[in-house]
Amino acid sequence: MLSEQYRFPLSLEFSRIKKEGKLTNGPSFGVLTRERKDQSFSRFGFVVSTRVDKRAVVRHRLKRLLAEVVRLNLAKIKPGIDSVFLVKKTMIGLEFKQVEGEVLQTLGQNGFLI
Repeated sequence: MLSEQYRFPLSLEFSRIKKEGKLTNGPSFGVLTRERKDQSFSRFGFVVSTRVDKRAVVRHRLKRLLAEVVRLNLAKIKPGIDSVFLVKKTMIGLEFKQVEGEVLQTLGQNGFLI
């Protein structure tokens, strides 16, 4: 599980990242990212709409999958960014390695990898 320090407080700052963030779309998810002045660590949030799947079990699994990918790759991600992952329907059924490759590719496109 991703520790609380690395979790993005969605309810508090989601409108700010929507205004100031840059959206990058991939096949399975979109990522809103913005840089922060505090460079000590990065924060991540995960949004899975009921349009993706009505079942909470499936939505929570997708969130846990993305959180685990981020947790295992924190050393590769630059500190000081806020990222919100917006999951699409096409992510259902993907394996861990596929999601991991897409996350690293998407963050790499934005220049957020070390």
